[in-house]
Order: sequence, then C-alpha cells, then structure tokens
Amino acid sequence: MTVTGKNQWRIGLAATTVLLLVGMVALDGCHPVKTSAAPVPQWLHQPLAAPAPNPAAAAATPVAPLPTTVANPATVFDPQSIVAVLDEPALAKVKADVAREAYQGAANKLAVLLRDLPTHAPQAARWQYQLARLRLQAGDPVNAAAAFDRASAHDWPLADYARLQTAQLLTRMDQPAEALVRLQAITMVGPVDDDVTLASAAAYAKLHDVASASAIWRSYLARTPRPKRWVDVALRFVRTLLHHPSIEHAEEAVTVARLVMFQSPGGRGADEARALEEQALLTIPSTRRKPFKHPKLDELATRARSLADARQGRYAVATSEKVIDRLAQQPGAAPTIGCNAHLAHSKGLGLLRRYTKASQAADQAIAACHGLDDQVIALFLGGRYALRAGEHAIARKRYQQLEKTFPSHRFADDARLHGAEAALALGDKAAFTTMLSNIAEVYPDGDMVDDALFTLARSRIEANDWAGALRPLEKAVARKQRGRPYYAEGRPHYFLARTRAELGQSGAEEAMAEVIRQFPLSYYMVLAYARLSRSHPALARRTLDEAQSKEPHGNFVIADHPSLHEAAFVRASELVRQGDGARALAELNSLGVRTRSANPSLLWASAFLLARISAPSESHRVLRSNTNLWREHYPAGVWRRVWEVAYPQPYKAIVARQSKRFGLPEHLAYGIMREESAFKPRVVSRAGAYGLMQLILPTARDVGKRINVRPTKASLKRPAINIQLGVRFLSQLSKRFPQNPLLAIPGYNAGPGAPTRWLKERPEQDFDIWVERIPYRETRHYTKRVIQSMAAYAMLYGQGMASPLMVPPIKALP
Repeated sequence: MTVTGKNQWRIGLAATTVLLLVGMVALDGCHPVKTSAAPVPQWLHQPLAAPAPNPAAAAATPVAPLPTTVANPATVFDPQSIVAVLDEPALAKVKADVAREAYQGAANKLAVLLRDLPTHAPQAARWQYQLARLRLQAGDPVNAAAAFDRASAHDWPLADYARLQTAQLLTRMDQPAEALVRLQAITMVGPVDDDVTLASAAAYAKLHDVASASAIWRSYLARTPRPKRWVDVALRFVRTLLHHPSIEHAEEAVTVARLVMFQSPGGRGADEARALEEQALLTIPSTRRKPFKHPKLDELATRARSLADARQGRYAVATSEKVIDRLAQQPGAAPTIGCNAHLAHSKGLGLLRRYTKASQAADQAIAACHGLDDQVIALFLGGRYALRAGEHAIARKRYQQLEKTFPSHRFADDARLHGAEAALALGDKAAFTTMLSNIAEVYPDGDMVDDALFTLARSRIEANDWAGALRPLEKAVARKQRGRPYYAEGRPHYFLARTRAELGQSGAEEAMAEVIRQFPLSYYMVLAYARLSRSHPALARRTLDEAQSKEPHGNFVIADHPSLHEAAFVRASELVRQGDGARALAELNSLGVRTRSANPSLLWASAFLLARISAPSESHRVLRSNTNLWREHYPAGVWRRVWEVAYPQPYKAIVARQSKRFGLPEHLAYGIMREESAFKPRVVSRAGAYGLMQLILPTARDVGKRINVRPTKASLKRPAINIQLGVRFLSQLSKRFPQNPLLAIPGYNAGPGAPTRWLKERPEQDFDIWVERIPYRETRHYTKRVIQSMAAYAMLYGQGMASPLMVPPIKALP
C-alpha cells in the first residue's frame, strides 16, 4: 500500500466503517450517540466573551496593558469570562470529589447529572468531555471512550480532540478499525497533527497492516529536526517490525534501531535499541548481514560524529578509534572521514572528562579538519579541553588561531574571551587586559562582549584594584544591554555602583538606587538593596517604595487582537475550561505565544487563561518566555497580576504547612521549586531526580528516615511527599550554614559539601563576588535564579525585602 501526502494516515477503510459505540453508551446511562448532530447554540462555537475584532484595536500593537477601564468593552478580552467546567455551580459536588481525588465518585455524579440533561443542551458537549476525563482518571477507559465519543457528536471546538482520544482508547482496547474511523473524521490541523499521525500508525499496527504503519513512522522519523517523541516512536517501530518477521523487516529494524543507538540525546533508549538490533541481526542471512556488520569507513565516521553530538562519550570514543585504526591502513581516504573521526574522538574524551587526552586528540582533529568548515569546531573544542586540562599555553594558541582564521565566525568573540583567560592563567596580565579592553570595538555584535568586560572588571576587583574595574564597567553600561535574565540583568550597573562606592566617588549611593529602579527584583537589584539598606536604609526603602508607587493603577485590560479569534485560541479556551493546560498551551504555542514577537494581547490572554485553572507549569512558562514585556515593571498596580502568574503558588497549603514545620521561609521553598521543576510534579530528570523539588531517591530516603517517611520513585511524584522531603532537606542545608543560610542554595544544586569547600578557599570574600566565583557555571546561575525568585515571592506574598533571608550578607561567611 502506498501512503503519501500530509494526511497519509487518512486512508479509506470503507470495509471497516462500523457503527459508533452505541453499545458502550448504556454503560453511563446517557443518551445514545447520534451520527449527525442537531444545531447547537451559536455561543458554543464562540466561547470567548470578546466579539469580532474591533478594527481600531486590532490595528494597534499594545506594548503594555491598558491601566484603566475602557468605555467600549467590545475592544477587550476578559479571561474571567472563561469558566472551568468544574467551577459551574451545578457541578459543585463533582468538584468536591475531584479535590479529594475521588475520581470514580466524581464521574458517577456527573453521569447522573448528564442523564437528566437534554442531549443538545448548551453544556452537554463540555460535560461529556469532562466526564470522559474523569473516567480516565478513575481508570475506566471503556466508559471514557464512550463519553469522548458522545462529546465528538457535537459541533463544537473540541470535537476533533474527542475523536482523537476516543481513537487512542479504542486502539488500547484492541478495536483499531473503529479507531481509524474516528481518526479519518478529524479535520482539524495544528498541534494535534502528530497525535493523530501516531495514533493512526498505532491503529494500523494493531490491524497488522505493517506497511501502512511503517510508512507513517518513516515519514515521522525523517523530519528535520526530529520531533520531540522520535526516540519512543523509533523503538515502537522496531518492535513492530520484529513482531512481523521477514528479512526486509529485520533490515529496516536494524537501520531504525541504529538511529536511536547513534543519535539519541544522552543515549536515551540506546540500550534497548542495541538489544533490538542484535535480535534483528540474528534473523538476517549471513550473505545480507555483511553491510550491517561491516559498515563503510565514511558511514562509521559519521556514526562516531553522531554519537559525540548525542553526548554518548563512551561509544563515540570506541567508534572513532575504529575509524582512526582503519584510516592508518587506508591512506587517501576523503578528508571529511578523518575530520569526523578525530573530532568525535576528541569530543568523546571531553564528554568523559578526560580533558588531557581530549586536548591531545584535538591536535589530530585540528590537523584533520584543516581547510574544512569544521576546523573552527576543532579549534574551539581544542581550546576548551586544553583550558580544562590546565594546558593554558596550548589553549591560548588554539584560540588565537581561531580568531585569526575565522574572524567573523560566531565563536570569534568566545575565543577572545577564553584566550584572555588562558593568558591570565599564564600570568600575562597585560595581554589579558588588552584582549578584553577592546573586545567591544572588535566584536560590537558579539554575544560574549558583556561577559568579557565583566571578566576584566572582576579580575581587577578580586585584586582590590577598584580603579581598574571602572573603565570596563562603564563600557558595559554604555552598551545599554539589559543583560540576560536571571543572572546578568543589571550586573554592570550594580558593580559600577559598587566600584564608585569603594573609590569614594560622589553619586555612588544614587547609582545603587538606580539599580533598584531599573531592574525590578533582579538578582542584582537584591544585592543593590542589601548594600544600600546597610549604608543608607532610608534611601533604600524610599527608592523601592517610589519605584512601586510609579506603576499605574487600575484594571489590567487586554486589548482585542485578531489572534484571540483564531481557531487555535478558541480551542485553547475550551481546553482551559476542561482543565487541560498542556493541550491548551500547545494550541497557544501554534499561535507563537512563546516567541519574542508574540503580540502582548495574545501573551496576556494566554497566561491569564492558563492561570484560571491553576496550571502553573504552563501559565508561568508563557510569561517566562517573554520577560522583556513585563520584567521592567515592579509587581505593583496593574502589573502585580502579571507577576502573580509568573510566580504562582501551587500546592500552597502543603508548602505553608511544611515550611512552618521545618522553619523555612516559604519564598525559599517556592524559589527552589520554580527553578528545579517549573512546577511539574511528575517530571524526572536525566540524573534521576524526581518531582517538584527534584530529589534523587537516595537523598529522599536519607531525609525520610528522620521523619518516618519511606519514599519511592512513584511517591516522589506526589506533591505532598515531594514537598515534605524537599523542604526538610533544604532546612537541613540551611542549618549547616547558620551564619549565611543562603549557602543552602548552591548546596542544593551542587551537593552539601560544595559550599563548604568554596568557603574554605575564600572565607573572607564578599558574598557578591563569592557567588560570581562559584566554579560550576550551572550552580552559579542557579544560585542567582533562586535568589531572584525568592525576592519575587517575598514581594508578592511575604514581607517584601523585610522577609527572612531577603537581604544577603555582605560577606559570604559573616
């Protein structure tokens, strides 16, 4: 069977067209499904309160909310008009059961209400869809499928979503032919395309139509870049091929398994893929097995490079060494083969943290890649590994060569910065200063310029040469770059004010106050307030109060915009009513809500919609992707509502109870939770950290022993358990540093012993410089992000900057 076109999964199955799930309907005691729906009230098609777009409003692109009410409400969108199904007064008892996680009882109550509701009542479609979701949560897929089927019979925005979920459940229940009927009826395009595509493939596979399923999976895996779920799809594809044995299927199974083996990020699924590959190879006749067992040299080199790019260091080293050995026996091979092999070898060793050997291998990569595009990569990696191996002279030479050979490459300014660091390590302070002093002029558009200028200034500050720090900081401030959020926003401004204070220059206090005004609740604003509150407390309080008072008051009004009337936004609104934040966000993403070019009206409407159903992971991610539109304002007046969405308080009762129990400020617990998991209770990291506060099982068990809790991988995905153990662990860390409990933050990320080691190395260093010198980049940025989040939570829900721990000490170890 040949399958082509975007909707290749929609293949006629006239012979399999069957009756809808009429027999299943009786299970819920509801009205039978009709194959054609009667007219539905028009409001069901338009769930928004806003009418058709107002031309005048649509023509403007607002950059801020309208801080007042407006005379004509037809020009605004009100998120409050979107009411969740479970918030309808008639469903109060259903909602109460859901709050207790009594999903079976909730579903039964809703089914009774639906039994007395006319099939085409305005709320029938929404209630049926909600019933299906409750049946799923109660572990009842049969009745869930029936309810989804009834919801799909209505002409409303989620009809195709209901068909999709019916189809997925039917396939699970070994009714793939009926599943395909539902899938063929779907006309919606957008975020569900992949779900429909993969559901179709699964149904064909259940029908033993391997040709049709394979065609879909091949097309899916051929996309560039590969879709998010490609590893799982590839493994399923391989298992299906092997379940229907043939030589051709075995050969394709080997090819697909090797995609996972050689290209899966971090090696996820690679072990299973290797086992499946071996199983497939055993079924291929020896005469046809040779090309798989003995790949050509260029194929093997490409494989090595893919393994290195996928961060599978051990396999990258082993494969690249095979290529290098064969190259020695086959002179005259194409230059790209040697380049790929030696690059993979160097990078693989670097991934294994064998930096001296990685640096040595880089010499071979630089030579092998000479004259090729990848020479710049070889030089850059060679410089990095030499630095990490302590081979500063070699690193400097490689970075110099990169700058000279590729002066316009995006790595050129990186090479200047790291080359200067190598020069400083060699004691060549003059070269270090020269290289970084003029980097802004040499690379005016370089993304590392601000880091380079700060590196120069920091080196002077550490040497107590505050005068030498003045010029690079002034240069950085003059560039008028706001700085990367969370860890560089306002950095040169803060340290310039610090420098002026140390030099006794006039205006230093006002410069520190200006940091408070310009960079609301940034990490460096917190430091500025701490400094100023100790030297001029009245000025610090007055500056903060005045900055907040300048924010406009009134209602946060969202101007109408055409995007709020797109089909995707209408569907997102209906999904919000159902409490499905993940699918709603997918619809909103299709409108570009998380791009920097997103229209502000779409941004605000989306974030507030998601916040309506307490979907903190999704709602705060919308605003986190567009900080440029709101981070210049304090959480006061009309802007407070935006900050509350960006910094939500999920599981508030649990956090409050456990924070009080273990003597930890709530804003610290929330700061950790926001930065660790983005409020995803079931998330699991690659390192095996679980849940909201990202605890690894050994740590959780150790903490649990002291409070009589025995956590498991499953229980760590439950907020009540995870928050209890996470807050307890954070409290323990804080008590290890009674003179500066903020040191618990880097300890939470890098391990309890890390801050202790760094304190021994730099016991007298000021806290602001001490954080800048944290040797682990991830931990350094993490510490700043958590302190910034703490400030936001303290300002929104606590005592502001008067909250506990909100004024960092001057010294790392007071």
